[in-house]
Amino acid sequence: MGIFVSIRSVLQRVFANDIVKAAALVVLFSWFLINRSAWLAMNDPDVWWHMRSGEWILQHHQLPHTDPFSITGVGKPWVAYSWPFGVVIFEIARNWDLLGIVAFTYFCWLAIGIALFALIRSELKNFWWSVALTLPATGIILRNVAPRPGMITLLFFLLTLNILLRARRGQTQWLWLLPVLIWIWANVHIQFIYGLFLIGVFAIEPLLNRIFHAQEAPSIPARKIWPVLAVCLVATVLNPYGLGPYRVIVDFLKEPKQIIFITEFHSMSFGEWMHYAVLLITLGAGVALGRMKRLEPLWIVLLVWAAVIGFRMERDIWVITFIALTVIAHSLAQTREPHKEDRRLWLGAALGVLVIAVGMLHLQTNNAHLRSIVADQYPLGAVAYIHEHHLQGPIFNDFDWGGFLIYALPEFKVTIDGRTNVHGQDEIERCLRTWQVWPEWKTDPLLNQANLVIGSPKYALVSVLKLDPKWKVVFDDGVAVVFERVRTGG
Repeated sequence: MGIFVSIRSVLQRVFANDIVKAAALVVLFSWFLINRSAWLAMNDPDVWWHMRSGEWILQHHQLPHTDPFSITGVGKPWVAYSWPFGVVIFEIARNWDLLGIVAFTYFCWLAIGIALFALIRSELKNFWWSVALTLPATGIILRNVAPRPGMITLLFFLLTLNILLRARRGQTQWLWLLPVLIWIWANVHIQFIYGLFLIGVFAIEPLLNRIFHAQEAPSIPARKIWPVLAVCLVATVLNPYGLGPYRVIVDFLKEPKQIIFITEFHSMSFGEWMHYAVLLITLGAGVALGRMKRLEPLWIVLLVWAAVIGFRMERDIWVITFIALTVIAHSLAQTREPHKEDRRLWLGAALGVLVIAVGMLHLQTNNAHLRSIVADQYPLGAVAYIHEHHLQGPIFNDFDWGGFLIYALPEFKVTIDGRTNVHGQDEIERCLRTWQVWPEWKTDPLLNQANLVIGSPKYALVSVLKLDPKWKVVFDDGVAVVFERVRTGG
């Protein structure tokens, strides 16, 4: 028995050591680079049209109000609600090329991880439990880590929740940061609506407490939170498109087929470890709710909402992950003793993370390596061939490569791309059915008008066109096949 007591004593001293804690933080916030997950940023299909939109804005010194990039979008209104992101990511790429995009993606992931750790730490007051709860989330959010404005949503969601929880504990001076956050958020990503929902739930918490007879549960005073909510609502329309972002949300809700066609809109298939991790964390949050010493309806409402959002759409599994972990942290906080670390711990951890980040980005990859990754996923060789041989459009392309072609072939208008708010569910369905060679594929007007077809060999249409005498293969590198229409007659 004495041996076990001695081992326990040694372990307690080890885990209480600030150097060990700093090392844990370095690992927590660096594994994304160490296992080279950051390189996957280059696989994202939407970053390319974001960069091209930023370039277009800088070239024309104005924001687009109709679509300038696609055949199907000519004359259609386009609310480019992520325009600041497009400008920023284009400038990053122009100055630092693909390595800059990877670095941007990593530092966004790092900011999200730190914000989550800070949120859990503020609730839990226990270092190792905070690390343990943050760790799985840094892996789960890999589903959302890409050079997209959606990463800003993850970060701002955590910041908003942290501010609201601090205000709930009496630190209401931070509340007036929320209108600034919401204003920036509404100008960067459409999911600012989640931030408004959070603030709204905290605003009605006194009402929830009365309904559930939970009079002992804390809440933010109405005179503090409601004026902030009102200003936040006004801030969301202080953008170049006014109510445009809300119209985009309404249009999306009116097109349910998009949930069928777009993979990221599907629900979890439970074919990946992170899906089971989300399920376990959600179940853990349910247990934590039951173990709370007092009833707090706020957490019930937030957890139910987050579960509906997260389990309905895989893209939003981060919502249930963040809310469920916060519920667990809040429950554990009622039984754990706080311990404050020395500031040198945070300084050492920050220095360690910075050294690893610079080292990995500088030594383990370069722009040539990243271009090879792009060439394996996108028609980089096909684009070079089209430029070299001065081939003429119009072009016919698939949904996944549209964004890349917008950026790589700016002289052409694409058939379709990932901007679902421009094309709508009918155009997306028509495109998918043509590439899958459904019975009506020959009547596709855009295919019949095209002079070039660019597609992956995985599509049935590529196999069919190889047998069609009206088309000839002019380029095939195994990644992309380029067809040119055979001209007949004099």
